[in-house]
Amino acid sequence: MSNQEVTKFEFLLTLGGNIVCQRYFNVKDHNPKSRRSMDIHYYVKDVCEQIEHDLKIKSSNYLCENQNSYHSIESTDENVDHFLLEIKIVDEVFVQRIFPAYLYHPKARYTVDIRPKLKRILSDLTDILSSRELETTYLQYEL
Repeated sequence: MSNQEVTKFEFLLTLGGNIVCQRYFNVKDHNPKSRRSMDIHYYVKDVCEQIEHDLKIKSSNYLCENQNSYHSIESTDENVDHFLLEIKIVDEVFVQRIFPAYLYHPKARYTVDIRPKLKRILSDLTDILSSRELETTYLQYEL
């Protein structure tokens, strides 16, 4: 067995408080500075943008397939949904990003599926969280 320490992390994507995807993953030789790096920030932002792109495509396809049907969806403050992506260590959230779900057709947003990309996402997160070469400054401030 190797001397590398293993740290357990959680990847959690929710929609309106309901779990869409939850995975636990281990990082060997975790670098604590990685949790405050710009690398993790930019990567989580990129993952959210990929999900939003997929939702745009799904919404567009759904609307094209159902162009002759009309459904009235009333928008109130109670049904404004948001996605929330969080990365946790133990029970502490160290990265989170919220993005709107209400912009996309309900048939698209409630069928979001990131499983095909999940292996790559978790692998990339593992690489960032164990990296020793990180961007830890922003606008000349140490993070």
